[in-house]
Amino acid sequence: MRRFQLAGGVGTLPPVSRTEFDSAVRHWLASCLPTGAGAVVLLTRHTGWVLLDRAAATLRATVPVRAEVGPGATLPADADTAAAVQEILRTIPLRFDHTLLLARVDRAGAVHIDSRVLFPAGLRLARGETATVTVTVYGGVADNPSAALPVFCGNPAPDGAGAQPLCWEPTSLTALGPTSVTFGLRGPGEVTIGAPHRTPRELPPADAATLVRSLPRRIQRPVGLEVFLTVELSGADEAETGERLAFARALITSLTRHRGAAHQLRIGIVGHYDHVIRENAYAPRPTLLLHVPAGPAERALANLESWRPAQREQDTVSSLEDALRTVVSSGGADVGSAPVRRVVLVVGRRPPAVAAQRHGLVPTCPLGADWRVELERLRRSGVLVMSRADPYAGARGPGRPGQGGGSYAEQAWAALAADGSFRPGADSPADVAEALVPAWRTDGPSCQLAFATPLL
Repeated sequence: MRRFQLAGGVGTLPPVSRTEFDSAVRHWLASCLPTGAGAVVLLTRHTGWVLLDRAAATLRATVPVRAEVGPGATLPADADTAAAVQEILRTIPLRFDHTLLLARVDRAGAVHIDSRVLFPAGLRLARGETATVTVTVYGGVADNPSAALPVFCGNPAPDGAGAQPLCWEPTSLTALGPTSVTFGLRGPGEVTIGAPHRTPRELPPADAATLVRSLPRRIQRPVGLEVFLTVELSGADEAETGERLAFARALITSLTRHRGAAHQLRIGIVGHYDHVIRENAYAPRPTLLLHVPAGPAERALANLESWRPAQREQDTVSSLEDALRTVVSSGGADVGSAPVRRVVLVVGRRPPAVAAQRHGLVPTCPLGADWRVELERLRRSGVLVMSRADPYAGARGPGRPGQGGGSYAEQAWAALAADGSFRPGADSPADVAEALVPAWRTDGPSCQLAFATPLL
């Protein structure tokens, strides 16, 4: 009976007054629709129903209708009303840009927000369509398993005002590395992040202004790194020296792969053999030092491949003092104007020789080099001097040390390791590289946003 009456047929109930019916519809609209409703969609499932057509006309005259959809093949008659309306709303053009909020570091190190439009205003999707866009973002100074990649409706102002959050999901980003993230748009306000980058937990909602206030004030990039290695090439056997050469190669390789050092890295090497004293001054002098000036790491690695070990002549001291003098003369003590961290890493087992005989039978340097003077020159110029040396274990071969040799070795290595020391077998080349690379400096809290451009 109700369906028949709604269709305009003659029933047993009295006819409906058009004026009263229109008033009833307007009263229902006033109680049903929220005040200031900005988006009303009229969904008409059937045609020819007189009273429903009358109610639709009253609705059009009362409130602005954003979209109107009648019956058709794209909208099944038995479809869920809420789902049908949602699909209709997804085809409405975007009124505002859908914007991704990122961070950016300028040349002075100051941190600012950077807005990137993912889906511009005016974009309109077809029924059932999903638009996608892939953006490359960059991680901060450390791995962040829950970095924020918030998408806002509108373009946030520099202080974060003027935009509403749409999508707020945590995303895993690697330190300093690029990451490609795909965003999907199903309709106005419906933005999702590609599943491979999502992390299980949800981030608490916040606005752009809160994010801007939580940014670090400044991120200072690390200074350049220049490393000089002094490698003792004389040993009891080839295995001893081979281990030091292998460590030097592995350390240089680790430095080239380190994200904080590879962009401005210089490597220099000085290999030194034992002093050999000749009675005849005219006899050819044997090779004492092998020197590679500071420069590209590839050149240092190529030269290391041709270096060969030698049997040591005595077990007390090495020619390290001459290697240190070579480092100073080749520019290792010249800090210069560019901000560079300079490190001299001593790789060996025996301490340097003394300049004058004051320690019993500890041999002196035939060339008269004083390693303490060279060490002071390096440190006075801001160069860090560190050691990676085997612990002194007493005499292990011809040329046993005299009285005081053991205490001299301990004192010498303590002086050479005042800026830091590493032990074979305990500190890997990667650990040493991590200790040598200059650190990033962040003024303020860690940045939770992804970066629009690489930090390096």
